[in-house]
Amino acid sequence: MLPREGVNAVRVVVSLLVGGEYAELETLTEGRRLSASDMAAAIEGRGLDLISPPEDAFGAVEVTGVEEAPGGRRGLRVTFPLWTAQEGRSALNLYLTLSEVMDGVWTVELDRIGAP
Repeated sequence: MLPREGVNAVRVVVSLLVGGEYAELETLTEGRRLSASDMAAAIEGRGLDLISPPEDAFGAVEVTGVEEAPGGRRGLRVTFPLWTAQEGRSALNLYLTLSEVMDGVWTVELDRIGAP
């Protein structure tokens, strides 16, 4: 199960995506895997309008893998479904790596946005 702080990190990423704030999200993730233009293409290129998911969706964040991050900290691979005005819960997923850099503090890498 993902700790509360990790869920909050997912919430922030989803909020930025829904708001179309790709440059801010690129800054947050340090552009490690996806640039702002990559994010825009993944969302806008499909002609979908992202909406905020229902609050209970955040209770079902799926941890798909665990790894050891640098410094002996844990890293978690996470999948989260996106929601659109056209589809409701979409076939489009958000794939993230969350790394705990110190107790209760997580960094986020946006691995990809796409279908399973």
